Amino acid sequence: MSEKERSNKGLLIFMALVIFCIVIGGIAYLITGNKGIEERFSQAVGLAPPQGDNDSGLFGFSVEGNVLIYAVILLLLVIVCFVLLKKFKI
Repeated sequence: MSEKERSNKGLLIFMALVIFCIVIGGIAYLITGNKGIEERFSQAVGLAPPQGDNDSGLFGFSVEGNVLIYAVILLLLVIVCFVLLKKFKI
């Protein structure tokens, strides 16, 4: 097997895993909806819903804390993945 064929095979496997994770995440979102764990727990045990801001964020996810920190961490993870892909020629 040539180097180019091996490289393409690794990239195909990586892309298949990415698509698989996106599909599973979408299915999980469809099953659970946009409620957070606190809302589901409160509803299940019969507690009053939490008072305050009902902003559900984006697709049911809300970020607590500084959004910039999460963006920097995400960017670093993307860079590390890219470097690893280039280094190991996957």
